[in-house]
Amino acid sequence: MPIDYRYHIGSFVAIFIALLLGILIGIGLSPNPEELNRIVGDLKEQFREARKETAAEVQSLRDDKAQFESLAKEAVAGVIRGRLANRRVAIVVDHDLGGDPLPDLLRATLRQSGATLTSTTTLTRDFISLPSEVRQKVAQRLSLYPPPGVHFRSLIAEAVARDLAQGRSELILELQSMGLLKSSADSDYRVPASAVLLVGGAQSSAESAPERIDLPLIAELTRLGVLVVGCESSQASVSSVPVYKSKGISTVDNAEALAGRMSVVLALSGVKGHFGVKESADRLLPDLAAAGGP
Repeated sequence: MPIDYRYHIGSFVAIFIALLLGILIGIGLSPNPEELNRIVGDLKEQFREARKETAAEVQSLRDDKAQFESLAKEAVAGVIRGRLANRRVAIVVDHDLGGDPLPDLLRATLRQSGATLTSTTTLTRDFISLPSEVRQKVAQRLSLYPPPGVHFRSLIAEAVARDLAQGRSELILELQSMGLLKSSADSDYRVPASAVLLVGGAQSSAESAPERIDLPLIAELTRLGVLVVGCESSQASVSSVPVYKSKGISTVDNAEALAGRMSVVLALSGVKGHFGVKESADRLLPDLAAAGGP
């Protein structure tokens, strides 16, 4: 639990106000300059002592917080170690997160759990918005023409899902060359994924298109027998979790937190549920007893 420094700041301000009131009262009651100087000196000394005590208390709380965080990291490491040793996991980020460290945090956690990371793929703004000129270019180059009632982005998402599940790279690399996808340097699309971690959540509705991209991606992966887990940061202004829940997959809505990353690992190991801190979550963490060992 983060330290709430507002209490200490409030105490500090209250002490300062009390000192000022003491000075004003002293001025009003003591016409003697020597007596006034003595009062002011006493108040200054009391203020210095109070400040030292507050600083010591804050430092103690900081030390306790650091010890708790260290303990929590060790505990989580013990829970997730080897948990995904038999999983080949692909990460799909449904919009460009820019400098957000979330994908790297997730990658590090998955490696710690023993998972084999096959790829990390990010959907670019051109994929999300799909301007008409880009759509025509993709359709002509890849011979992708959606049947009536099927959106073009959905058609591409389904094709990407098949490549991830079956270990094919041609289409994904073509989409990457056209600027619709970005891949991490260590991505190997020739390795079929047995699980996909879908990273959603956005700061505005224009940044992603979960109904037209994420849902068909989830549906196709599920049809092919690939386990899909959806996650996002607790700071996401536009949540993707309700969309993911509609497809029956497990979700984590605080994936940037240590507890959230542990939930991601357990969900990828097969634990069902909706975990995190938002109203869409059923509980903070999966039932560790039900999760069993690695």
